[in-house]
Amino acid sequence: METAGESETKETLEPVRDNMQRHLSPLHTTPKSKEKKKKDDIKKKSTKGDDKKKENEDEDWDIAGERPQISSDGAEEIWDILTKISVALISLCLFFIVLISTGLTRVIIHLMIWKLNPPNPSSAVQLNKLGGLLELVEERYFITNCSSECDSGYVRRNDLPSSWRCFTTTNSTSCKLLQETPTVNVWWIWGLMIIILVPDLYSLILGCWRICFKETNEFSKGMLLISIVVETLHSTGLCLLVFVVLPAFDPISASSLLYLVVFIPLFLSVISEFKFSQMTKTYYKISPQAGSVSQTNKNPEEKEGNGKQRKPDYFLYKLTQIIGIVFFGISILVGIHYMIQNTVDEKENLCILFVVSILLVSVVYWENFLIFSSTESKEATTNQDTNENTSTNPESSKEPNTNPEPSRNTNTNQEPPNSSRPKLSWKQFLVKYINSKREKVSILTAIWKVILTIGLPYLIFTTRSKDEPLKVAAAISFLGTAKIKTLTGEVVLESQGYSSFGCQRNDIVLLIVTVIIFGFISFKSARFACRVYLQFWCFTIPLTLSLLLTPPVFIPIMRFPLFWTIQECSIVQPLWELKFNDFGEIWQVFLVGILGFFSCVLLTLYTWTNKGSKLLKCDRLFRKPPYCGLFLDLSLLLTRCKDTTEQMEEEIDQETGLRILQKKSKDYCLPFVYFCATMWHETETEMTQLFKSIFRVDYEQYLQREHQREIQQRRKGYINDDVYAFEVHIFFDDAFKPRTNKNGKPVKGIRVNEYVKTLEKVIPSTAKSEYRGFELEEVKKFETPYGARFEWTLLTDQKLIIHLKDKTKIRNRKRWSQVMYLYYLLTFKMNEAKEEVKNNNQKLGDSMEKFTSNTFILALDGDVDFKPEAVTLLLDRMKKNPLVGAACGRIHPIGAGPMVWYQKFEYAISHWLQKATEHVFGCVLCSPGCFSLFRGSALLDDNVMKTYTRKPTEAKHYVQYDQGEDRWLCTLLLKQKYRVDYCAASDALTFAPEGFYEFYKQRRRWAPSTMANILDLLLDGDNVRKNNQNISRPYIFYHICLFISSILTPGTIFLLILGAIITAFPSIEPWAALLFNGLPLAIFIISIFLAKEDTQLLLAAIFSTIYSLVMLVVLIGLLKEGIESQFCSVTTVFFCFVAGVFILAAIMHPKEFPCIFHGLLYFLAVPSMSMLLIFYSVGNMHNVNWGTRESKVDSNDGSSAKVIQRQFLGQSCSIGDWCRCILCVTEKKDDPVISDDSETDEDEHPKDEDTKDEKPKDVKPKNEPCDENEAKNSKTMEECENKDTKKKKKETKSKKDKADTRDEETKPPEGVAKKKSKDKSNPTEKKDKKKPGIFAKCEPITDKEQHFWTRLIKKYLKPEKQLSEIKREELQSELIDLRNKVFFFYFITNAIFVTIAYVLTQVNARESTLSIPLPCNVGDKQGTIEPISIAFTLVFGILLFVQFFGMLMHRISTISHIIATTKIFGSKLDTKKPIVKIEKPSAFQNDDVTPDKNDEKERTAKQRWKAVKCGIGLQKLSSELRKRDTKTLVDLKTTIRQKLKTIHENTEEVDKIASFYSDEPVSITSVRNPIHRPKPVENNEDVSSSDTPGPSSS
Repeated sequence: METAGESETKETLEPVRDNMQRHLSPLHTTPKSKEKKKKDDIKKKSTKGDDKKKENEDEDWDIAGERPQISSDGAEEIWDILTKISVALISLCLFFIVLISTGLTRVIIHLMIWKLNPPNPSSAVQLNKLGGLLELVEERYFITNCSSECDSGYVRRNDLPSSWRCFTTTNSTSCKLLQETPTVNVWWIWGLMIIILVPDLYSLILGCWRICFKETNEFSKGMLLISIVVETLHSTGLCLLVFVVLPAFDPISASSLLYLVVFIPLFLSVISEFKFSQMTKTYYKISPQAGSVSQTNKNPEEKEGNGKQRKPDYFLYKLTQIIGIVFFGISILVGIHYMIQNTVDEKENLCILFVVSILLVSVVYWENFLIFSSTESKEATTNQDTNENTSTNPESSKEPNTNPEPSRNTNTNQEPPNSSRPKLSWKQFLVKYINSKREKVSILTAIWKVILTIGLPYLIFTTRSKDEPLKVAAAISFLGTAKIKTLTGEVVLESQGYSSFGCQRNDIVLLIVTVIIFGFISFKSARFACRVYLQFWCFTIPLTLSLLLTPPVFIPIMRFPLFWTIQECSIVQPLWELKFNDFGEIWQVFLVGILGFFSCVLLTLYTWTNKGSKLLKCDRLFRKPPYCGLFLDLSLLLTRCKDTTEQMEEEIDQETGLRILQKKSKDYCLPFVYFCATMWHETETEMTQLFKSIFRVDYEQYLQREHQREIQQRRKGYINDDVYAFEVHIFFDDAFKPRTNKNGKPVKGIRVNEYVKTLEKVIPSTAKSEYRGFELEEVKKFETPYGARFEWTLLTDQKLIIHLKDKTKIRNRKRWSQVMYLYYLLTFKMNEAKEEVKNNNQKLGDSMEKFTSNTFILALDGDVDFKPEAVTLLLDRMKKNPLVGAACGRIHPIGAGPMVWYQKFEYAISHWLQKATEHVFGCVLCSPGCFSLFRGSALLDDNVMKTYTRKPTEAKHYVQYDQGEDRWLCTLLLKQKYRVDYCAASDALTFAPEGFYEFYKQRRRWAPSTMANILDLLLDGDNVRKNNQNISRPYIFYHICLFISSILTPGTIFLLILGAIITAFPSIEPWAALLFNGLPLAIFIISIFLAKEDTQLLLAAIFSTIYSLVMLVVLIGLLKEGIESQFCSVTTVFFCFVAGVFILAAIMHPKEFPCIFHGLLYFLAVPSMSMLLIFYSVGNMHNVNWGTRESKVDSNDGSSAKVIQRQFLGQSCSIGDWCRCILCVTEKKDDPVISDDSETDEDEHPKDEDTKDEKPKDVKPKNEPCDENEAKNSKTMEECENKDTKKKKKETKSKKDKADTRDEETKPPEGVAKKKSKDKSNPTEKKDKKKPGIFAKCEPITDKEQHFWTRLIKKYLKPEKQLSEIKREELQSELIDLRNKVFFFYFITNAIFVTIAYVLTQVNARESTLSIPLPCNVGDKQGTIEPISIAFTLVFGILLFVQFFGMLMHRISTISHIIATTKIFGSKLDTKKPIVKIEKPSAFQNDDVTPDKNDEKERTAKQRWKAVKCGIGLQKLSSELRKRDTKTLVDLKTTIRQKLKTIHENTEEVDKIASFYSDEPVSITSVRNPIHRPKPVENNEDVSSSDTPGPSSS
């Protein structure tokens, strides 16, 4: 491609060339020889394309351009604004929910603990009195002269509640509100026990759920032993802390001491940091274009590119851990000193129990702070994948092989024998333990903890008993009273409902429920914040504030205790008030709290340094246990994974331009997405829609990379998660047609059809529109064994490749196009990456596993429309779970007409309810091929890609394999352990059938293939459940119910219509209504077997219209029955339930809410779509044609005959299509149809193929086959046979195996043989000249790729041979037999169902023996329930309720996805601005830079210069470029001479023309001005004044 400077020079030299020709015309008056004329003709033809290009190029003076209109989607912008506002409000609410709920639970729990050991006025111990700052208010405690009132037990004094019980003192002259020995209600003990048990019960329920609906890992006795030991220690420590140690303190002291339950985490953190922080860091280089990975190891302290020393980033963190453990030690010592000073009798016991309890409680958090080296972790992970029955990592998939067939490895799901298992070291076993989910172990551990948590309080209180131990156990069990000893005195356990200060049993239960609910809300909200990139604002900050503010909150509570009395119940100690008279030793409590708080903050400092992970599973974000009910905030902070894998650095290698990614313990691989679309007969509108989406993605990725580069300049190590590499591949079926000349005669070669020509026009125009003026480079064309390939280079330097398939060389249809790109991209492309990995001396298996698991294929249809965000959202789903093999988005049908309206509601209900439920309870069964993302490693696995190439050999294969290829591919993935996800936030639009016939034909393909694939999964349910951990027995049972209901759907609709007719027309007998309803259905069923498909569709359309009117009657009948019954009818209740579910689902999807308005049309079309369509689909199962788009026949079909007919004029008559007679025949020379066709084909073939080589018309090339007409006209048949045999011999002698025998070189006639013999030195030119048709301008592909395609076609994609008449009849007979069996099953099942229901209904109507009366009336009659109707309604109702519940759970997941991907602050990337980053073309660069240097930069400059020529970005040029007024081009004569040599070969003529010009240089005055030549010297004045125009005249 020419640079801008060369283009301007060439345009300037055009007048020079014309001037030369005028000057030299009198010198060459002699006639040219034939050879000279032929040479000139060839030169003219060779320059014809350049002249056309030249005409299309802008002139220097033509600087005005067209700015593409930027379409603004107002509705989309409004939704973006509303989404941001909603996300901001949700974030704010999330912050306050976590903060308030966590703080509230902490406060209530400490007050409940204080109730276990109330302050005793007669005790000298000051621990539970805040070191003496809590003082007894005597006017509340003593009541004088109230002996009579004391006898009654209740008194009101100083606004105290009358329900507070008082007791008589020893002098009997006064009462007091406390006994000598404080009394404790055992409900406080049980309340704390229940709060401790809730997390364990949650783990138990979660484990049971996963075992029921998910396949879990194998059971390990070693893991069970570790879990039992750890959880036993934890439960023991909790019970000691709650029931013995903390009751000895007041709430302020107790909440301050709880900061110290971090002993084990602090200790392990310091040890791990010093032992394993020197791990080698691994750098991975990833080349998106070559698809390669390379690895290097670098010293953490090596110098950067700018020469500065890189400081270790772990030193400060080490220092913080050391400071934290110092703070912890000081606070422990101060706390022990405070206990000793304020305790009288049990000082040693208190100190020992305190230290032991916090030590035991902190043991459970060891998993998060025990860090092993990367080698040990990797070995343990590898052994875990080998040993476990179900692998949790799909990256163990196959390594690509050089063979087009994937490698056959042993199934990873099969467990190896015990003898082959490698023995794990204790470190590797601990790593395996930490990284495993251990559901079965968790269930047993949770049960054990429940037993411990209930039994240990009995043991603790019985050992502290002052009475008999059994009496204490009975008192705790609500069977009496007992006295026990605490660390600060004595208390009495009472279970008769008494509680001090008015708190009864119901009040305590209410407090317990409040703590449980708010604790669980805080737990879920905090985890949710970490999954949606709100960890800092909605997790770390609120939990840290809760830790900090809990002790100070008790100051106003204890200062004003009466204020917190609610309904005469005071959960504080109202007789004691906080006084600030003498602080005494209280400073020790504050010091313990401050130092303990800072030690906790320093320990959990890692939660401040990252913002969370997008949609990552909580199992990978948090360690076990889920949380602790007593100190919720601290437990959540300690269980958040101390994960450094998210901290990575990125550098750009200036020399190679490759991406270098660094991670400390894991490796990062840039996702690579192949956009693969299949096309056939798409219209221009549909093509434009697809390429708009592709160019939008390319433009958005360009801006994302620029944005990433800008941020990296400010913040080193930044990685944009939305950046990925990609490549676009379009596979075009049936892209060619035979080639003809202007006379309509067939000539050698082929040419592209009209659809491909439309495609060639759509791509550049759409690119210019979406790029805001930026133009693509000229297309590159390649000849391939399957046809041809067109390549464009996009803005991000990615490739847009169009694969044109010739149906005579390769198999047609969508499935085989998918096989093409699966093998080409996942085997051939991967092999290129594998070779580069080998060259870099890396571990081949690990590198390729990582690359294949991060390589994705985005399957597209030729008419899909999507936005860049949709692809990113699907990638998020893939990153979330490595077991996800495919992910699909929300498909929106577009178009106009009632059929599209119906499909909008149908698609909405299907996605809202069915796909969401499948995603939640198991896997989505079908990922539609119009917009789905597939993982490369999953497709490369055993029994997936290889099985997908299987050719149909039986009748059922044609239904399952070819009619629903997308569903079959998903079935193969599900059978091979992978799950299929549904991402509701990823939207894609596709054109839906707008006509009734086209819609029925489409569903005729879909319905049988859907049933066949579901039946295949259900019949193989046991094996699928064993291989796939996401498919369980309840999920299979759910699909069995759906399958049965779908089979009985036609009968159900039939009964519904029958009931409506009986209700609307009571005078009609039921048997007559049955016949009236069954007659249209019977006619339609008969037509299925006897009539053509068009007749069936006509009848279906007529009956659909009739049934729609009947459904209006049904609707009116339902409304009437509902009004009369007032919800006393099962039918009315069920109808309202269904309508309510649909309306609530629409409300839950506000962006798609308008779809609900098409629900009325959906209701009217129920008989047509749920009854007639099913019978039509099953009855036409033997028809394996595609159905849609087949009406768009190639215009070339029969074109030869039509062209011949149009060449002649005359009077004609005919007998149908049998024969035609034309009288008075005259030849029509100028046919506009022929001329138009020839113009479109002008670039592909010459005007007359015969005149090109100057051979006689009656001479045929020797290697061209003889047809029958030529054989008849030849002298003998032997002559024709000899020609064919000679041709075959020549083919066998050829060295290379050519894929297309039609494109062989034709042997020239004798007149041209001598001339061509001179050109033997240049065989490439000879080859190019002889390629006919489209291949004349095509370049060859590499030998390696040629070899790959040849082998692939030969093995899998060889065009299917035409079946013989016998085999075709056998296949058709098998298909018809299969159709008959399935149709009979459908018909007889529904007939039996209708018969039973009808008979039972009639029997009940006459005798009323099968109905159950209801306590309500329907009009004047009593309401009844029929058992058969209620059973059927319950089945459908339960299924719909399950789907509604699944939708609610999926909406939470979708909302979290939207929040995680929505940026509240910062503007969105502006994809509507033009590209303004323009580099100077070579004409404005320095003279010493040769054109051969900086080719990549030069090409980018040429691309961006096109934007300038269009008028875009002209005002954005740099000031330096604008100030450069002149630029000198030296040696004008040499430039002219070089240009003229391309036109004239005579060097004497070129020298003579160049002598007319001056030796002085020319200059460029500005960016847009043409080139001017300075004033000529005196010697050349006569030349300049002559008629010869110089460069200045341009």
